[in-house]
Amino acid sequence: MNVVVDLPVIDLTAHDLVSSALSKFRAGDTVSTRAALDAIRRMDPTCADSDDDLVELIVMAAIGKTMAVIFDHRSR
Repeated sequence: MNVVVDLPVIDLTAHDLVSSALSKFRAGDTVSTRAALDAIRRMDPTCADSDDDLVELIVMAAIGKTMAVIFDHRSR
């Protein structure tokens, strides 16, 4: 008997990527927007969302988890 297993293709949304990037931080930690963006771009280089859109999601998620945010993504 042959068993065929269809593995679903995981299509990560921007929310999933941000959540994953912030999962390494705890409440009270400080999150760098540059580091978070770099982590997101490494996880999914094909992510079509702009940096500004991702930063908005990062900020909303971080403050919801009582994290501080450093806006250093434009100082490259």
